[in-house]
Formats: sequence, C-alpha cells, structure tokens
Amino acid sequence: MKYYFLGLISLFLFTSEFSFAQGQKETLNFHYESAQKAMNNGNYEEANIQFREILKLGVKLPSEMPYLFAKTLFEVGQYQNSQSFLEKYFEIMGKAGIYYKNAEELKKLIDLQLNKSLSCDFCDFSGYRLDSCVTCNGEKQLLKKCDYCEGKGKVSCTACSGDGVLIQLGTMGNRSYKTCHQCKGMGFNICPVCEGEKELYTYCPNCLGSGLTSTEAICNHTENN
Repeated sequence: MKYYFLGLISLFLFTSEFSFAQGQKETLNFHYESAQKAMNNGNYEEANIQFREILKLGVKLPSEMPYLFAKTLFEVGQYQNSQSFLEKYFEIMGKAGIYYKNAEELKKLIDLQLNKSLSCDFCDFSGYRLDSCVTCNGEKQLLKKCDYCEGKGKVSCTACSGDGVLIQLGTMGNRSYKTCHQCKGMGFNICPVCEGEKELYTYCPNCLGSGLTSTEAICNHTENN
C-alpha cells in the first residue's frame, strides 16, 4: 500500500510538471505568433510587447527570435538593445540562420544609426533625445554643504587636537605648554576643502556634470525634434 501511494504521488508530480511545461510552451507559441503577426502588420510596438512577454517566461527562446526581436527593437528606436540581440543571433545561428542575409543588412542599418548618435549633439549614444537635467537645471553642478567640515567652515586642528596648545615633556618629566603653531591657539583651522565657505559646488550626481539627461523620445538628429 505504501509503495502504491508513493507511485501515485510520483505520477501526480510528473503529470503536474508536464502540464506546466506544456502550458509554458503554448504561452510561448501564442506570444511568438502574435509578435510575428504584429511585425507583418508593421506594428512594432505591439511586437515589442509580445517578445518581452516571452522573455518573462524564462524558457529557451526560439532559435530565430533574436533576429526578429532585434528587428523589432531597431524599428522602435532601441538601437543598442537591437545590436545586442543581433549579435546573439549571429552567435547562435551563424550563417545557418534563415534570416542571415536580413541580419547582415540590419547590422549595417544599426551601425549607421549608432554612428549618427555618436556624432549628434542632441541625443545620447542610444539615440534618445537629450534634455536639461531636472536636478541641476542644466547648470552641471550643485551647491551643497561641505561634507568634510559638515558645513561649519572649520575643522579641529590636527596638531593640538583642538586644545590650542602643545604639551611637551622635559627630561625631568616636567611639562611645558606652548601655543600651537598650526592653529595659533585657536584650536581649529579653516576647512581645506571649502576654504571656510561652508558650501561648495560639486558635479550633479544625476547628469554627472553634463547638464543633460536622456529622455524617452527618439532623436531625429536635428535641432528641432
């Protein structure tokens, strides 16, 4: 009886795993066919959505999908992502791929677009339009409290530890006190970082000092997008 129930459990687990795998396959086929249909209709935004649904499944991709996705990404203006998937297609399929010649032509188009982006002053390397950084308003830097002195403009003297005097021991153990030569008895020095201003300008962390950040708009490589 014990082995009978163990057999039933094993059969149940096997059936469940098979059903799950079968369900994934059907879902993959649905999205794959929907993506290709959208491409044929010129609806690359929809194709992009369908391909990304396939990626979410975490299953082995159809062998020709990297090219189809690369083509879709190119059409929606995601040139760097397109290049990545096209390289994956060449790596997997080589010259044996059904779309090998198409992939060669697509590679030329991608390179052309990326070269335009490299020489364009109005977009980033991926071809997305640049706009003024909202953090620094295009100023490239921000005025902030000095971290070194915590906005005080002065720091404790390192020579006398802020006491203002230096203690020296004589040969007989006697102590002598002298005014600290570094801080002139004040116990502190002007902050060497902000030079006593308490604040200082630093590169904007959002745009890394460029004054510009990427938008979601595809650049047409002219002054007016």
